[in-house]
Amino acid sequence: MEVRFFANFIDITGSSTCQVDGPHTVYSLVEALCLRFGEPMARLLLNEQGEPLHEDLFVLVNGRHIRQLNGLQTELAPTDVISIVPVIEAG
Repeated sequence: MEVRFFANFIDITGSSTCQVDGPHTVYSLVEALCLRFGEPMARLLLNEQGEPLHEDLFVLVNGRHIRQLNGLQTELAPTDVISIVPVIEAG
């Protein structure tokens, strides 16, 4: 699947997109991104308790906010496009 990044996520990843294979839910995608990009990514994705997701993020699956779907348990397919947008960038 394609993950699209915005704002300070690009600084961490070095790119505005990346391909990720394997995660079947948004929750497992967050875990995979934290493993792949380390502590800087975890600080942006995880909340103060160290749990997904930080409240200042919009996570879209094929253009739909995960709140309109099944939240962190939203199932993902290999052809999905996931956008991770800091609230400040979405306004």
